[in-house]
Amino acid sequence: MYIYTKTTEDISIFEDIMEIIHKKDSDICVSVEHMRSFQELDKIKNEMIDDDILIIGSLKSLGINEADIANSLKYFIENGKCLVVSNIESTYKYGVSQPMNKAILSTILDSVLLNNKNIIELPRNRKNNSGRNKIDFPNNWEELYENWENNNISSKEFLDKSGLKKATFYNMITEYKEILKANEAFVKKYRLG
Repeated sequence: MYIYTKTTEDISIFEDIMEIIHKKDSDICVSVEHMRSFQELDKIKNEMIDDDILIIGSLKSLGINEADIANSLKYFIENGKCLVVSNIESTYKYGVSQPMNKAILSTILDSVLLNNKNIIELPRNRKNNSGRNKIDFPNNWEELYENWENNNISSKEFLDKSGLKKATFYNMITEYKEILKANEAFVKKYRLG
């Protein structure tokens, strides 16, 4: 079993899925990668054998644009490899047997090719509909954060290069640190790495 996540995702989103599909005594390999990098994903695709399952956070984990996502979905369908998407419940709710998974991935692929109009994604820990929409981390976030943590750039430089307002910037720093901490706890819980 493989878990593939991006550095900006909270790895705890996989908890419910792990309870449903994790088999005792099976190995779990967790790969965490920057948003715009897909080398680990390609490596996992090549390493997977028949009964392996890849769990991802969202379709965005498969590619930068819809064409990349569609190509990755085609790969899983054509090669008979099992893919579970945590925010698309149908990929795991009815089991993860290959014929079922292939049919569901084909439906998702059709929806992606039709501009995502038919994909129903689960809301992420949204308690109610009040407040502002969540702002996504900027595309260059991981690189800037790493440089900032290593004291290669100042907070002001980080703020300027990210294009965020001061309050949003510091809120995102706090959120990102919490995500990293949760990811570390998840890895320890399942004794990974």
